[in-house]
Amino acid sequence: MKETSIQKTMPMLTRVMLFAILTISLGAGCLGRDASHPDLAEVTGVVTVNGKPVQNVAVVFNPEAGGHASRGTTDAEGKFQLKYSGSAAGATLGRHDVLFIYNDADGPANVLPRKYADQTASMNAEVTQEGPNEFTFDLKGR
Repeated sequence: MKETSIQKTMPMLTRVMLFAILTISLGAGCLGRDASHPDLAEVTGVVTVNGKPVQNVAVVFNPEAGGHASRGTTDAEGKFQLKYSGSAAGATLGRHDVLFIYNDADGPANVLPRKYADQTASMNAEVTQEGPNEFTFDLKGR
C-alpha cells in the first residue's frame, strides 16, 4: 500500500502540536513568578512632613548590598506601596537606604530639604521576609 502525502505529514504535524502544547503549558506555569526577580517582600508605609501627611513624595528604597531599587509615591494620606518593577510589588530583602523626593510641580516649593534626596544622608530601613514591612517616616520640612 502506498503512503499518501497526508499520512507522511501527520507525524510531523503531531510533533509540532505536541511541542506547542508543551511550550504553552510550561509558559503558563511560570507566569506566577518572574524568575528574574530576587526574593521580594511587600513594603508599605506613611510619609509625614512636620507630622502632617504629604502627597507626591517619591519614596526610593536602594538596597545597601546593591541591586535594583524599589519605588513608590505617596497619596493624599501620605501612604505608599513599593514596586520593584512594573509587574512586581515589594522590595528586596535586607537593609536599604531610603530617599525622599518631592514631585509636585503644583504644590508648595521646597517642602523637603535636599538632604532627604541624598543617598549619603538618607534614612535606613530593614526589609524582612517575616515582616511586617510597614514604615513610618516623619521628615522635618521647612
